[in-house]
Amino acid sequence: MIRNNRKGEEQNGAERNGKILNNDESLRRPAKMSISLRPACSFAWLVVIFFFFNEKFNHNASSSLSSLSLSLSVNNTTAPAAVVVSTETTTTTDTFGTSYSRPIHPILKKSLAKVSGDGWNLDPNSILKSEMAKTNNLQCNWIDFVSTKGIQAKFCGHSGGDLVTRGIIKKKRWRDCDIIPKLWDRLEKDDNSVYIEIGANIGSCVMEMLLSTDAKIIAFEPHPVNQFVLQNTIQALSPNYQERFLLVPVALGSETSRNEIYATKRNMGNSVVGKVIKDYFKQQDSEFEKYDIAVERISSIINAGEKGDNNVINIPLIKMDAQGFECKILGGLDQNLANRIHEVKLEVAGKWLKGQNCNDLFRRFRQMGFELQSQDGKEVYAKGDSEQFGGKIIDILAVKKTN
Repeated sequence: MIRNNRKGEEQNGAERNGKILNNDESLRRPAKMSISLRPACSFAWLVVIFFFFNEKFNHNASSSLSSLSLSLSVNNTTAPAAVVVSTETTTTTDTFGTSYSRPIHPILKKSLAKVSGDGWNLDPNSILKSEMAKTNNLQCNWIDFVSTKGIQAKFCGHSGGDLVTRGIIKKKRWRDCDIIPKLWDRLEKDDNSVYIEIGANIGSCVMEMLLSTDAKIIAFEPHPVNQFVLQNTIQALSPNYQERFLLVPVALGSETSRNEIYATKRNMGNSVVGKVIKDYFKQQDSEFEKYDIAVERISSIINAGEKGDNNVINIPLIKMDAQGFECKILGGLDQNLANRIHEVKLEVAGKWLKGQNCNDLFRRFRQMGFELQSQDGKEVYAKGDSEQFGGKIIDILAVKKTN
């Protein structure tokens, strides 16, 4: 309404000016005088018309830009107001030529030997804006997350309310992750230290580490639906958190390949590569959904540098939770990279290890120079393998032996 009234005032003003000029006594002169004045009069009219339309054009252009800005602001979809959302849209191109739409810490960049492969890359938008996400109408169930140090953030859970999402709704975090910052804090670190998480699920332990420590984090998660909610959680954080995190959207195995992953909506944490392994006996095969995924060797992704090179990645801690695929992961781990790992926290679950023909997990760790201990360090498993625990699910530490 203000713009319309203003236009009317401009037009009325022009009409009034025209009447004054037309009634001006100075124009009622003999013909010989009018000959000399007509060009001046015409020029004056041109000046009036020029300024009138110039002002009108600028006013409308300004209004159009304001409308465009408003439209962009209104149509911008963001997380809930309580989430600290990054307002920066930094696009980084690393030495491998891959576009990355978030800030990224230089230590994380130099820690990677490979940033893309068959059907995958590191750019968060490849997940957030994927055809899979659109086809399945994936959405966030935004919930409150509170770390062990009391730092709060918004967390994207599964809209179907899977096991971990329900746990975070109830307890504000996933309590199995409470131990991770404690393990990290007691280990020696340097400027090149990176925390690696293999089997990140929806990011409950990633968030605990981001909020409770200053760790730089590389996470591996193969399930596309888990990737979507994890990337949305990170997207809702401020840049100083975002730059400390990288998601590599692949499964880790003994060779580069394609495979399938199976999970149910009720427990997306039980995402199993290559086959169905049920949570309980009566669970139906029809409950499991199948997705095509990429598989890579960890030593093809992480840059271990040359032997004796101290200016490369240092890995104080890895959390490994791969639903029985651990032996395949170790099959893709070269000794040079293994030498840069100090501790591995892993979950030993007999049914899943047996289902993936991984009954010699402890032997494989020992061959790479690790000692198997209980999570509290009070027991050392110098002999035997994972079958000694039967069907129990046990948390174990694989600790690199010192020379």
